[in-house]
Amino acid sequence: MKMQTPRILAIGFVSLLCLTTPHKAAGQTTPVSENNSSVKRDLEKRFREYTEALTKRDLNALEQIWTDDYVFINPRGELVTKSQRLSNLKAGVTEFQAIRPKSERTEVHGNVALDVGTVTLEGTKYGGKESSGDYRYMTVWVNNDGRWQMIANQITRIAH
Repeated sequence: MKMQTPRILAIGFVSLLCLTTPHKAAGQTTPVSENNSSVKRDLEKRFREYTEALTKRDLNALEQIWTDDYVFINPRGELVTKSQRLSNLKAGVTEFQAIRPKSERTEVHGNVALDVGTVTLEGTKYGGKESSGDYRYMTVWVNNDGRWQMIANQITRIAH
């Protein structure tokens, strides 16, 4: 039986979280961190830097925001690598005029964070095609030496 791409990608994200999240022995719990709100503020700031870099097509900033093994699942379900995404932005095939995210849930698990929310994109092109509208997003961040970097993200158009 042939597996569907979204199922494979979901399995990949869960595997990523499992592999990068510290595990506790049976019966142990993870204490709520006093710094959790600070981490969430850091992530919100980093997400603003990310949206600003996309709208300005600041490839140098995006190079720092995305990990080397970063992957993006675009609205058509295509898997796009960091180098492909940078090339698309440089060529103008991908473009954003305005990005308005609204985080709905942020979970921090050790050095990995998951952010889920909605985003309104205006003046947006993916693959050279008009793609403005409302989307649901999921972003996975990893903390590398005190710096949050995006390792993966995905967006899906919200049907109205």
